[in-house]
Amino acid sequence: ETLRIVDLGCGTGSNLRHLAPRLPARQSWHLADADAALLNAVPERLRPWAETHGLRMEQGQGALILTGETHRLMVERRTVDLARDPLPRGDADLVTASALLDLVSRDWLAALAARCAEAGAAALLTLSYDGRIAWEPGLPEDETIRTLVNRHQQGDKSFGPALGPDAHAAALAAFRAAGFTVSEAASDWRLDAGQAALQQHLHAGWAAAAAETDPARLEQIHGWLAQRMDLLETGQNRVSVGHMDLLALPA
Repeated sequence: ETLRIVDLGCGTGSNLRHLAPRLPARQSWHLADADAALLNAVPERLRPWAETHGLRMEQGQGALILTGETHRLMVERRTVDLARDPLPRGDADLVTASALLDLVSRDWLAALAARCAEAGAAALLTLSYDGRIAWEPGLPEDETIRTLVNRHQQGDKSFGPALGPDAHAAALAAFRAAGFTVSEAASDWRLDAGQAALQQHLHAGWAAAAAETDPARLEQIHGWLAQRMDLLETGQNRVSVGHMDLLALPA
């Protein structure tokens, strides 16, 4: 009667806010993250969303309780080291994660697929970066930056050697090997002048990652970033960043 959902690397609960209106009316959410500050921010982010959706939010014993005319959600928060335990609650019906898989290792993914199979849980794993970045207009250094960023993505992010742009393909293989029926869909970011602030942050991050990967190219990387910032100032810069979503359903 109640759908049990575990959200891995939940942050401030964006997956809950996106998915809850699309799921059955009675839901029990287990939000898991290593960052206690993000978990502590969940009620503040959840309250205005709840009001918008006609839900009343109360603090129960160890959980937030959201109730409305048709819906009832229980929301538990737990600080966990996901690197040690891919699925901290084994009685899940659905496991969700967003922008997580490119940080993890192949062994971690195999362990998650095995735990989901053991629980009989479906998995919805979204926004996995797949290595594609396309800019308009193009610059001569774009390919170098993309290559260095993708190499940086495969450093250890505390889960072992990160899969980075190979994460989605590895997840497909892991869940298929565990007996799941798997579907996939593209969920690319397409950013234009309307997302200038986000683009500035993103490009600065890419430049920092590229410089860390190949310090000898620092001057070239700084020159590329300066050109991109100039294009952003005039509203000309557009970028598409490849991401993939995966839905794995148990047999």
